[in-house]
Amino acid sequence: AGGPAPLLALTVALRTLNCFLVQTSFVPDEYWQALEVAHRMVFKYPSRCSWSILNINNYGYLTWEWANGLRGYSYPLIFASIYKALQLLAKDDVQLLIWVPRLAQAVLAAFADVKLYSLVRHLENAETAKCVYFCQLCSWFTWYSCTRTLTNTMETLLTIFALSYYPIKGSKMGSSCKYLALIALAIVIRPTAIIPWIPLVFTHFLQEQKKADLILHNCIPVGLVTVGTSLIIDRVFFGEWVLVQLNFLKFNVLQNLGTFYGSHPWHWYFTQGLPVILGTHLPFFIHGCVLAPKRYRIFLGAVIWTVLVYSMLSHKEFRFIYPVLPFCMVFCG
Repeated sequence: AGGPAPLLALTVALRTLNCFLVQTSFVPDEYWQALEVAHRMVFKYPSRCSWSILNINNYGYLTWEWANGLRGYSYPLIFASIYKALQLLAKDDVQLLIWVPRLAQAVLAAFADVKLYSLVRHLENAETAKCVYFCQLCSWFTWYSCTRTLTNTMETLLTIFALSYYPIKGSKMGSSCKYLALIALAIVIRPTAIIPWIPLVFTHFLQEQKKADLILHNCIPVGLVTVGTSLIIDRVFFGEWVLVQLNFLKFNVLQNLGTFYGSHPWHWYFTQGLPVILGTHLPFFIHGCVLAPKRYRIFLGAVIWTVLVYSMLSHKEFRFIYPVLPFCMVFCG
C-alpha cells in the first residue's frame, strides 16, 4: 500500500470490479428509494413512446412512502443529476442508466476506503493502516453492499468521511465544521444516521473548551443550511413543504409501524445481525477490542450504542447496522 494516489487508483479498480461482480438484488429499496425516483424526476413523461398518453402518470413508479412524505428527494437528486447529464449527452440507454449510478457509488466507496486507511495511518502507523485497509477490502458485507444505490450505503460512506474529520484525541485532522456537515448530510439522506453519532458528538461536546463557539459557529449554521436545503429540494418535488425527517421518525420510531415488514426478537442484532455482517472478521474484532488503546473506546461505544438502539425497534435488517462496520474494521485491523 503506497501513498494515497496509487492506493486510490488500486481501490477504484477493485471497487469497479466489485460493482460488476455484484449482480444480485439485495432489497427493493435500492431501486424504490433511489433509481426509480431519479428516473421519474428526469424522464417524467415517456416522450419517445407512441403510447405515452396512456402511460403518462406511471413513468417511474413511486411507492406509498413517497405519497406519505417519508422519503426525501435529496438522495435521488444525485442520481437524477447523472441521468440528466446522460439525457443531455443523448446517452440515456438502459445499460448506462443501470450501471453509471452504481459505478459512481463504487468510486465513492473507493474514496471512503482510502480515507479510512489515511485516518488510521494518521492516528496509528502505516502497518496498522494497511491491516485496517485489508480488512475493509475483505469485508464480505461491504463488498456486497458498497456499490448498491441504497441510502444505507451512502450513510455508511458519509460516516467514514465524517470519522476522518472527527476530533479524536491525538488527531490533527479534526475539523468540527467538516465532520458536523457530513453528519448533517447523512441525516438528510437517512435520518437514522444520527444514531451512531450521538455518543461521538456528545463526547466531543464535553471535551470541547469553547462550547458556545461550537454551537453558535458550527452546529447551528450547519443545521440551518442542511435542513433548509433539504426543505427546498423537497418543496420543489413534492409541491408543498414537507419535513421528511420528522415524518420518518414518527413512522419508524414513535408509531413503530416498521413491524409491518416483519419483526425480530430484541437480541437479534447481537446474536445474528452483527456476527453475520462481520462474518470471518468477528474473532479479529473481539481481539482488537481488547488490544485497542483507550482513546478508541468511543468507537466501540458507538457500535454498542447503535446496536442497542436498533435492538429496541421490532423491525430489524442487516443493512441497518451497516454504518457501524467501518468502526469495527478499525478494531479488526
